[in-house]
Amino acid sequence: MCFAAHPGQLAAVRARPDLLPHAIEEVLRYKTPVQAMFRATRCAVELDGTRIPAGAFVIAMIGAANRDPARFAEPARFDVARAPNPHLAFGHGIHFCLGAPLSRLEATIALDELLARFAQLELASPDWPPRASFHVHGPAALPVRVHRAARR
Repeated sequence: MCFAAHPGQLAAVRARPDLLPHAIEEVLRYKTPVQAMFRATRCAVELDGTRIPAGAFVIAMIGAANRDPARFAEPARFDVARAPNPHLAFGHGIHFCLGAPLSRLEATIALDELLARFAQLELASPDWPPRASFHVHGPAALPVRVHRAARR
């Protein structure tokens, strides 16, 4: 939960609700849920001076691509106002996730509701247990502290 770990960024979204769509995209870039995609090459290709033969199994490291300094200014910084944000969190091309629009809508509704209901939202602990997975990133549990706010 990048917002809870970056309270200044959460405050920026509270002050400017128009940043919420940008903030969601930044969470997807910064904490990319799917870290890697497994593929097989259809034909021989050369990538950065390395020849990869046809039929080779490769792993595209999406999480690393979303931190590429050639694509993102200050890639290690979480910035809810980052735009444009050409991340690959939902894949690309024919492998683009069909559920991406639904995921974005669900995140928008959930975060808008959380911001309306709670004056404060913070991690209960700075450390969270990672999900046991090679290619999918995220917490196994994410305890948070909340403080009620007046409804909007």
